[in-house]
Amino acid sequence: MKLLSDVPDAEYLFWVGCMGAYDEEGKKTARALVTILKKAGITFGILGTEEKCCGDSARRLGNEYLFQSLAQENIALFKTRNVEKIVTICPHGYNTFKHEYPKLLDFVPGLTPEHKERLRAIEVVSHTGLIERLLASGKLRLSRRESGPYTYHDPCYLGRHNGLTKEPRAVLASALGGKKKELRRHGDDSFCCGAGGGLMWTEESLGQRINHLRVDEVIASGAELAAAACPFCLTMLRDGLKDKGREDIKVKDIAQLVAESLV
Repeated sequence: MKLLSDVPDAEYLFWVGCMGAYDEEGKKTARALVTILKKAGITFGILGTEEKCCGDSARRLGNEYLFQSLAQENIALFKTRNVEKIVTICPHGYNTFKHEYPKLLDFVPGLTPEHKERLRAIEVVSHTGLIERLLASGKLRLSRRESGPYTYHDPCYLGRHNGLTKEPRAVLASALGGKKKELRRHGDDSFCCGAGGGLMWTEESLGQRINHLRVDEVIASGAELAAAACPFCLTMLRDGLKDKGREDIKVKDIAQLVAESLV
């Protein structure tokens, strides 16, 4: 992957994110998206060591000062690097950049009205939405493999908060065929994996663990594969299935499934 500073005319900034940079499974998703972008002829760059956390978890856990500090630094970097489009593999970063950063622009020192207008115009896309767009335009072609039964877990910040429910299902249909089994709670009425609100970094000690409740639905569906589009969700699903003794059920990101099916 090239740094954005070395590809000044790149169409997208690929925001790798904390999980894509440090988590071993998250790295697989990041690599898969890179494969997809290259196959589609999309020019992109990353920030490398300049990239900081988007700040979502800090805000959800109540550290507003840290969130705003990170946001101001990232916004200043977007200005410096002339970012026009951002693609993320994490719905938390997607939601934060798309909806929360624009509200802070008036509080970032040194921004002219022209800077603010340009920063507000940055297009933020989820990797799921971008992949669906590339498939629809014919820039990507897949060799559909008729898989066994599979299901899809809607990440909260894609489905319930941003209405992206049809796009991931269209991608999965292109890659895997038609043996999809919906979970009892799905789409706009989906159920959290247990990592939202900063809970990825805490321990639940009362009642049933949320990810256990969710994987009970995965198990009940009879699916052999659980797909998702969020590195936090993937971790919670894997951990929950392991706790239930059902590691035979595979868990993969949509980008991995698409990369495996590229023609």
